[in-house]
Amino acid sequence: MRVAIDATPLIGSRTGIGVFVEGLLRSFRDYIPDDADYHVAEYTLSLRARMNRTTHGHWVPLPAAASSLVWRTFGGPKIEKFVGHIDVVHGTNFVVPPSKVPRVISVHDLSFLNQSRNSNRRFDHSVEEAVNSGATVHTISEYVAEEIRSRYGANDVRVVYPGVEQKRAVVKTTQENPTLLAVGATNKRKGLVELIKAFHSVARQNEKVQLQLVGPAGDDEEELDRSIKALPNETRSRVRRLGFVDREHRDELINNATILVHPSHYEGFGFPVLEAMSMGTPVITTTGGALPEIVGEAAWKVDPGDVDALAHAITELLDSEELQKRFSVAGFDRARKFNWRDTAEGMFDLYTSLL
Repeated sequence: MRVAIDATPLIGSRTGIGVFVEGLLRSFRDYIPDDADYHVAEYTLSLRARMNRTTHGHWVPLPAAASSLVWRTFGGPKIEKFVGHIDVVHGTNFVVPPSKVPRVISVHDLSFLNQSRNSNRRFDHSVEEAVNSGATVHTISEYVAEEIRSRYGANDVRVVYPGVEQKRAVVKTTQENPTLLAVGATNKRKGLVELIKAFHSVARQNEKVQLQLVGPAGDDEEELDRSIKALPNETRSRVRRLGFVDREHRDELINNATILVHPSHYEGFGFPVLEAMSMGTPVITTTGGALPEIVGEAAWKVDPGDVDALAHAITELLDSEELQKRFSVAGFDRARKFNWRDTAEGMFDLYTSLL
């Protein structure tokens, strides 16, 4: 079996989709035996990557942003033209190319339905076309699977969870000041403005607590910046904007945080919460999207957008070492249920079932 897999999300800084694709390709190498008679043919949709010589596998001479429209309009060129003979093709990022063989499209969430940018509207058209033309839909949570069935009338939707690396062996350092950490792009749905408001309340009661924000700029960057500047000087001095950091630094920050706070209004999965759990860092999150499905009872959950409830949860958890220990142990156990071996085997079984 030869499978073509879109490796475009590996270019540049890793988003959650990039983490999934990287983990999927690595897990095939690590866990699928050589005698399984399979081969992965990676392909890349990026003119910039071609110019910078950062493509992965075969280069498809179409801009990623235009590929969906081109393929929908002309029904070609088929992916075999660029990667040769294949048995299955897997579009990992909301777009799957035309092909003579069974097609799989990964739909990680439907957050694009609530955004007005053209780059997000094209995902809606792309998923709709894929479903209508008989592609199998892969997604990463039961919550999103039900959304896809409801939105697109899809019959063949398969759930295969991503994995998370277990990193509990990392020795935690003792910090003089308790630290809250939020990880993710500064998009409106991430709830970071509400976190700033909650932190304002928490900081009035705890004179040492600090807040660190890690992640690239998103569509709510300006509003977040205004919210931080509106804080009193003393409180504002305890907020650190770190922006994008490399994975090693990010893991260190998660490991050393007192609490990871993930106040997102909607997630199709939620990599940061599981990564924190895998390190034994207590998590406060919300009931938005698939988050309850992923964290179970191993994190403190509040309603999305409820600033008072978020502030209360942070204050209570900061004040109780017993609660911190309880969520640390529960989170570590929960994270072990999401492993890359299961992901590799699940996706391999999905591909095989289509032959």
